[in-house]
Amino acid sequence: MARFRPLYPGLVGLLLLAVAWTARAGLDDDSLVAYLSFDEDGGAVAADASQYGHDGELIAGPSWVAGQSGSALEFDATQGQYVQIPVTDTLQLTTAFTAAFWVQRSDDQLADWNYMVGAGTLKWATIYNSNQSVYVWSTAGGAWAQRAMTGDPLTTDWTHLAVTYDVAEAVTVYFDAEPVFEAADPPEADAIDGSIMIGARHPGQEFFAGTIDEVFLFSRAIAAAEIESIMEGEFLAVDPGGKVATTWAAVKARR
Repeated sequence: MARFRPLYPGLVGLLLLAVAWTARAGLDDDSLVAYLSFDEDGGAVAADASQYGHDGELIAGPSWVAGQSGSALEFDATQGQYVQIPVTDTLQLTTAFTAAFWVQRSDDQLADWNYMVGAGTLKWATIYNSNQSVYVWSTAGGAWAQRAMTGDPLTTDWTHLAVTYDVAEAVTVYFDAEPVFEAADPPEADAIDGSIMIGARHPGQEFFAGTIDEVFLFSRAIAAAEIESIMEGEFLAVDPGGKVATTWAAVKARR
């Protein structure tokens, strides 16, 4: 009968080290300027797991609910709920950036324009409109203007939404890692004031109704393959369900 020998301890150690390094690689990407998983499932602060510590403050009590992965935040527009992240130099995302997140909108929007993730006083924003399209607007030279509008509707199902913006290339909107709109050469946005907002626009207006989860902000326009990796939960290369429990604990400890 054939006998099976266990892996050498040194090889096992190398494999574990490789898994741990891969898990840190995503979080240690210098261009990842904020990652809010919303997995706290309670409290008044949404911790940022990036190396920059851009924690978000929950305003007016958005609810902790089951999300696309772990817990998420549900925003009741009638209560004026949102998450606010103070702007730092690292969050001056004006020439190239990516905003990626899971969203499940409600039918109970209060206004025509409902802000999901945006920067400063109308410097740039991802907006759900009552016509069911997603818009990207930005301010350049003091002029607030539309840069993108999807023809595909944002449904009430969970959707992974990503926007990449690069003045040297294009602004592109993705639904579930598939591009649904692209326009060339968007202008540089004006300097961002105030805060990054999730669920409203600064300083607290035009509130979004629905649930948002797993918010990533990058200081570059990431590639389509990276968007798919984020959507599939592979960007951090960690299984929060326990398959690599020690590595996930290390990631959680950074929040």
